Amino acid sequence: MKNVHVFFIVYATLAFSTVFALSLLSEERIDVYMALFAVEFFVASELTSPLTSTQQRRKNIVGVIMLVIFVGIVVERVLEILGR
Repeated sequence: MKNVHVFFIVYATLAFSTVFALSLLSEERIDVYMALFAVEFFVASELTSPLTSTQQRRKNIVGVIMLVIFVGIVVERVLEILGR
């Protein structure tokens, strides 16, 4: 099986597990889902590290977008805590 297929299977499994677990906990905030999806993306990409150069570039672009979203969520939470 190619590494890109393993990446998609691992990431899909992690994302499904997150949605299932958070729905059992009745979590409704989208930022919690997005933060966990971003962390899972980086975990899955490290587990399937040797990709071709084209696949690596595409993964890096998505990784930067996910990192920006994650940092935005963290900054928003920190500002919310400091605002109290």
